[in-house]
Amino acid sequence: MKGRRLIFGALVVLAGCDADPDAGLVADPGAGTPPTIEAEAVLSVGVVAGDTLQEFDRVVTPFVLADGRLVVPLGGSSEIRVFSPEGTFVRRLGGSGEGPGEFRYLSAAWPRGDTIEAFDSRLRRVNRYLPDGSLEVVAIPGGEYPDMSVAVGPLGEGWVLGGVVAGGYGERDTILVHHFDRDGAHLGELGSLEGFFRYASAGGGSPHPLSPRAVFASDGTRIYLGDTEVPSIRSVRTGGADNEIAWEPAASISGEAALEQVIEVALAEGSADQGFFTRERLEAAPVPARVSVYWDFLPDREGFLWVQPYEPLDHAPALGASLSGRSGSGGLWWLFTADGRYAGPVGIPEGLALTQVTSTAVVGIRRDELGVETVHVHRVNR
Repeated sequence: MKGRRLIFGALVVLAGCDADPDAGLVADPGAGTPPTIEAEAVLSVGVVAGDTLQEFDRVVTPFVLADGRLVVPLGGSSEIRVFSPEGTFVRRLGGSGEGPGEFRYLSAAWPRGDTIEAFDSRLRRVNRYLPDGSLEVVAIPGGEYPDMSVAVGPLGEGWVLGGVVAGGYGERDTILVHHFDRDGAHLGELGSLEGFFRYASAGGGSPHPLSPRAVFASDGTRIYLGDTEVPSIRSVRTGGADNEIAWEPAASISGEAALEQVIEVALAEGSADQGFFTRERLEAAPVPARVSVYWDFLPDREGFLWVQPYEPLDHAPALGASLSGRSGSGGLWWLFTADGRYAGPVGIPEGLALTQVTSTAVVGIRRDELGVETVHVHRVNR
C-alpha cells in the first residue's frame, strides 16, 4: 500500500498539524484538539503462531467492551471469540448453524453496553449475548424490505439495518436503511443512498474499478449516511433531527488519470497469463466523471466523526479493496465535530483498518501479504 501511494505523491500528515494540504481543510480552533494514537498496540490477538484460538478467518468488525475485553467476530467460522484485556481467550459464542445463537452468515457485530449483539443477514435475526450468559434472538421480518445486507449497529433501543432495493449495469445500486425496534418491529425508513456502480465487462459484470459506495455508521444515538463521491455526510438523530457535515474539497486527480493508474498497477501486480483478460475487463469500464472524496468514516462517543480520505490505489476494488470499506492503509484521517467543524487530522498507525473508536482506544484489523488477519487495540490520547 505504501508503495502504491507514491504514484500519486500523497502527503501523509500526522496529528498535531493545523491544516491538511491535500484536503484544503483548515482546522477550527474552537473544534477541539485532535487526539493522537500510540503507534504500538496495547493488545494484539491473532499473532501467536500455532494457537488455533488465534487463527482468524474473515474478521468482522472487532471491538472492545467497556471492561476492556476484546470481541472478535469471525465470518469464516460463524463464531465470536472473546479475549480478556490481556489477550487471553475467554469464550466462544455462536457457531455455524441455524440454532439459537448460531449463524448462517455473520455480517456485523457491535457492543451495547456489556451486551454483544450480532446480525445474521441470511437468517435475518439479531443474536444478543447478555452479560449473565443468557441469549436473546430477535427476528427481523421480511415483506417490503427483502435485502438485509447492511447492518450498522444500535440506534436507540433498536437497530439500523438495510440493503439493496434496485440496481443494474450502467447504474449505481439503490440502498435503503431502516430503523427496527428491539423486538424486531419496523419503525420506518431512515434514508436512501446510491451504492456501487456496476458495468458490463468481458466474462460478466462487476463493480467499477473505481466504484464509489454508500457508507453508514451509528454512534448509538444518531445514524450517519454518506455517498463517498460527495463531500458531505448527513446525520439523523433519534427523534428526527437532521444535521450535515460538509466541506469544500481541494482539486483531486481526474477520473481518467485515476483509472489509467489503477489499470497499470492491476496489470503489474496480476499474473502474466491473465494480463490480457485483466486489461480487457478493466478497459471496458467507463471513465468516471469524478473519483470519491473519502472512503469510510466512524463516529466516536466523544461527538467526533473520523473520516478516511480516498486514495485510489488503496481503495480501488480492482486492486483488491473491499467494497465494504475498512481499508488498512493507515495514514491520515480527518476529524469533524458533530456540528460540522473540522478539528484537524489524525494519524492512523500504518496498515490498521479501523473498526471502532472509543474514548480511550481504537480497534482495527491488519492483513499481511498472505491475507493473515490480526486484531489490534491502540491507546488514544485525548
